[in-house]
Amino acid sequence: MLDASERLVMAGSVDEVVAILRDTARAAVGAEGVAVVIEHDGRCSYVAEDAVSPLWQGQTFPADHCISGWVMHHAETVALRDVRLDPRIPQDAYAPTFVRSLVMVPIGRPVPVAALGAYWSEAREHDDDTIKRLESLARLATIAIENARLTQARNRAAALGAAQNRILELAVAETPLSSTLDAIVREVEALSTSRFLGSILLLDEDSQQLRHCAGPSLPRAYHDAISGLAIGQSLCACSTAALHSEPRYASDIANDPLWAEFRELAVGQGLHACWSTPIRSAQGDLLGTFVLYHSEPRQPLSADLEIVDFVVQTVGLVVHRARAEAAIRVSEARYRQIVEGAEDFAIITFDAQGTVTSWSIGAQRIVGYRAEEVVGRAGDLFYTAVDQTEHVFHAELELAQAQGRAANERWHVRKNGTRFWGSGLMMPLAMDHGGFVKIFRDRTAEHEAEAALQESAARLHFFDELDSQLFNIRHAEEAMLAAIGLLGRTLNVSRCAYADVDIDHDRFWIRSDYNAPGIQSSAGTYSLDLFGPRAAADMRAGRTLIVRDVMAELGQDEGRETFSAIDIGAIICCPLVKDGRLTAMMAVHQNQPRDWSPSEISLVREVVERCWAHVERVAAEMRLRESEERLRLAVDNAEVGFWDVDIVQDTLIWSLRTKEIFGIFTDVPVTLDDFYDGLHPEDREATIDAFVAAADPERRTLYDVDYRTIGREDGIVRWVAAKGRGVFDSAGRCLRVTGTAVDISARKAAEEDLRELNATLEGRIVQAIAEREEVQAALRQSQKMEAMGQLTGGVAHDFNNLLTPIVGTLDMLQRRGVGGEREQRLIAGAMQSADRAKTLVQRLLAFARRQPLQAVSVDVGKLVSDMGDLVASSTGPQIKVVVDAPEHLPAAIADPNQLEMALLNLSVNARDAMLEGGTMRISASTESVHEGHRSKLAAGEYLCLSVADTGTGMDAATLARAIEPFFSTKGIGKGTGLGLSMAHGLASQLNGALTIQSTPGLGTNVEFWLPRSTTMPLEASRIVEAPEPRSTRGVALLVDDEELVRASTSYMLADLGYRVIEAASGEEAIRLLDSGQQFDLLVTDHLMPGISGTDLARRVRTARPGTAVLIVSGYAELEGLDPDIPRLAKPFRKNELAETLSQLGGQP
Repeated sequence: MLDASERLVMAGSVDEVVAILRDTARAAVGAEGVAVVIEHDGRCSYVAEDAVSPLWQGQTFPADHCISGWVMHHAETVALRDVRLDPRIPQDAYAPTFVRSLVMVPIGRPVPVAALGAYWSEAREHDDDTIKRLESLARLATIAIENARLTQARNRAAALGAAQNRILELAVAETPLSSTLDAIVREVEALSTSRFLGSILLLDEDSQQLRHCAGPSLPRAYHDAISGLAIGQSLCACSTAALHSEPRYASDIANDPLWAEFRELAVGQGLHACWSTPIRSAQGDLLGTFVLYHSEPRQPLSADLEIVDFVVQTVGLVVHRARAEAAIRVSEARYRQIVEGAEDFAIITFDAQGTVTSWSIGAQRIVGYRAEEVVGRAGDLFYTAVDQTEHVFHAELELAQAQGRAANERWHVRKNGTRFWGSGLMMPLAMDHGGFVKIFRDRTAEHEAEAALQESAARLHFFDELDSQLFNIRHAEEAMLAAIGLLGRTLNVSRCAYADVDIDHDRFWIRSDYNAPGIQSSAGTYSLDLFGPRAAADMRAGRTLIVRDVMAELGQDEGRETFSAIDIGAIICCPLVKDGRLTAMMAVHQNQPRDWSPSEISLVREVVERCWAHVERVAAEMRLRESEERLRLAVDNAEVGFWDVDIVQDTLIWSLRTKEIFGIFTDVPVTLDDFYDGLHPEDREATIDAFVAAADPERRTLYDVDYRTIGREDGIVRWVAAKGRGVFDSAGRCLRVTGTAVDISARKAAEEDLRELNATLEGRIVQAIAEREEVQAALRQSQKMEAMGQLTGGVAHDFNNLLTPIVGTLDMLQRRGVGGEREQRLIAGAMQSADRAKTLVQRLLAFARRQPLQAVSVDVGKLVSDMGDLVASSTGPQIKVVVDAPEHLPAAIADPNQLEMALLNLSVNARDAMLEGGTMRISASTESVHEGHRSKLAAGEYLCLSVADTGTGMDAATLARAIEPFFSTKGIGKGTGLGLSMAHGLASQLNGALTIQSTPGLGTNVEFWLPRSTTMPLEASRIVEAPEPRSTRGVALLVDDEELVRASTSYMLADLGYRVIEAASGEEAIRLLDSGQQFDLLVTDHLMPGISGTDLARRVRTARPGTAVLIVSGYAELEGLDPDIPRLAKPFRKNELAETLSQLGGQP
């Protein structure tokens, strides 16, 4: 880029600029063609290399009908992937070219004056780096084109000036007029860049005819034909220009109605365009016409019109001089008239000593003095003081005298003191008396343009270096440091600084700055208000602060002291106001007063603008990268794939996720064939139809379809949900279709499960209703059984209360031997009946499940043998009951009552399974259990009780649910469904197990496993006569709400040696306790109105620790009864009471 900028500085024409840009663009972005398009008067002209299109070279196009005009009008860069798809492209102009893709960037700020185009022969995407490089080239081209134009203007002006000098020399040397006019035409034809042919026709005042006087390059046949054309004789451009005294342009002779008479002649000589301009004298008299011809139809360029202006003025001067030459020889006054006719030229004559002898009207207009003010004065009166001191004027006279001419270009001074740049010649006069003549023009504008050109070259180099430094900088602070260093060195200032402004609009920080040698840094924190109201107001309003002399421009209260304190004598400070808030400042400081030039102020502003634009662009790029990264992460995390189908190029782009959906796990290019091949055959037609509808300009539907894919590499079938839309150009053509794809295989599987679920819903509802009815029936049966249990328990409780005094009385009568032998037999029979009643009540309590679990050593063999008769009596004659219980079986740990109930339930189940009869076998045996046994018990010794039948048996499904509560196969009202579950629960409570083996049609065997006991079972209590007590054992408090029970128990306690205190309720016992009544033993019923026996026992133990307590109850349920309180079941005999009391710690 630096090499390019140096070459661009030296470029002398737009063609050279294009050549440099072409080479640079090819190297930087690989462009195959480069063109610069210049807009003038609403038309765009191409300065292009042949590779773009020979047809464009030298042509102009309407600015509103070409892409370059659009770029300049909108001041925006355009990057076109394919020129065939953009409506702004004139297809007929591009069709014969190789151009398929382009980037066009505007040149010039703020209003573009040209455009830089880069061209490629294939459609392609243009990345940010390509666009940035071309925009950088465009910034270089901005100044380069201006430089080239100024250079061309300067060169053209110099060439015109040189040509003018040569023509004036011919005129002064009295060269024949025809030769001078031929020389003029040859000079301007040589200067032409558009290769026109010139012709001069002079008016014959006597005949009023136009005579051909000059046209060395025109065919003789042509100028002979038009020579002698009378004004008004024909409507051709030459005649009408003279007739109407105004320029006439015929851009296309073949189609111009004014050329009807001479069209065939002109076209036959290869002349297709004609521009005719009248030539006038200084007094306005018509002298003739100057005509330019071109070999192609076209409009004149600005350079052509400049040459026309030069020719008509020069020819006017030469012709007027030639016609007045004879009179000049006769009369000096006549000569003066000729000289003064050239108002655009200053013509001054001097005598041999350099004194002014004549002063033309042109000299008066340019310098400001009238002739009477200067004639007779020294000729250097309008030279600068420096030139007067150095005798520059007399040096010119000497050079002219020695060499015949002295060219001169320098500053001169007008009468009013202003300066102008004079350019012309000093020549000796060919007269007897000698002297000199100086002819010059005011060329101040051209000189200043050249100065501007040099300044532009310096700016071009500066901004090229700045852009090169900023190109790879991605942080704001680094960019500002680079800029202030370069700006400070370029302007040769004391200091250049950048500051960030706080949100309060007052405090600001200068973090670092550029300082010239010997200048201290201004880095630090400052308050803006301390720099005075002018500085603060300008910064907050977004205006550039310009102070050329701090001490002279700022007062005591206007921040002068603050500026002086940090050695600022002059300053330019540019603010950055963003969203209405002052956010930053950049300033250049001079430690002494400095007259800042407009170009310096402009440079600082543009540097600030470019730096901030760079910072904003870098920040925007960073935000874009972060946004793209967030989008990528979101898409990756959401497992969403995207796709892009380029309809025009017939290409397909898939993300990695999309490839995975199609079973492609390698990063390889894909085509539309991969898409079609990956579709499931059953979904291919519908999917393609949906895509066609989305790409159809008439329908433009949303592409929303679910389809299946078959993985190319893994063969897996996946469900995909795809959505997308078509992208259409202004002509309605679909350019591409883009969208997303999501793997919905899991959702589809769930939907299929739901469909299957719905399909079986009715059957499952019927099944659920049936199961609910079964549960409700089982619940009703359970509630019925619960009610029966409660009723049975209550009846048993009452029976026990009735039996207690009966058993107690019979026991006492039997022990005391009341009556004779016959009476004793009756008492023994009554006692036997009472014992049988007691056993019946215990079984009722077991049935009602009101018996607490009392695990003791049980003689299982005897228990099974004793139940044989009971089971046989309940099964009927069709079923044979076999009991197999060997003698001397070891004891097992069990609750005898609940074990009997469980065996009874298993026997009933076996009976019900043999409706047509069979064999029931009840057996007991010892078994050693090892690890992995079917009972899943821990290894050890166990007793196994089994109930086997030869009934219907159970299938696997029924067997799996056999121990579920309320599950029954007996039908509604024929079973509770609790027998097996209760047996299973009892076995688990006893640390045993329940196992079931069953085969449909063969029968069922239920095994009840019990742990083996290490102690011997208790023998049945014998009825023995308790000895009479030798002394009182203590005081017993007896509490029972049944009077007969209380009386019977009181007699027993008294017989055992206790003094008995009776209480009919728990409340009465509490009153005795609170009154201080002493007692050693508490014997209380459990279930009583008010306070229960358990609550009473707790109160007594709390109030009198150590007091013996015994609970007696005919309804012995566990709920509410402390397990550590001794208890005795009703009814009981005296010896049972005595044995229980002995276990409390004393002898009865």
